[in-house]
Amino acid sequence: MAYLLRSLAVIGVIALNSPVHGGKAEDGGTTDTLRTVAKAASQIDVRTVANGAMAAREAAEILAGLDPETRSRFLALTLSAANQKPLATTR
Repeated sequence: MAYLLRSLAVIGVIALNSPVHGGKAEDGGTTDTLRTVAKAASQIDVRTVANGAMAAREAAEILAGLDPETRSRFLALTLSAANQKPLATTR
């Protein structure tokens, strides 16, 4: 995943500096943003991403096995819980 994101960042820099797109970028802001994205992509833990993808796949398989009424109630409850504001924490 990190390799893919780094590759996309490199392609983006090449595209920004391509003569097809009107020459080099006028400001350095876009290039700095791409550098920041590439730096963040290099710090992604591939194992964590793979575990998250497997968990999402397992959840999708479980949801697919539920009957439609139960699935819609579960998704409605999940959506309402996700839209609630978190409680303020005090330190």
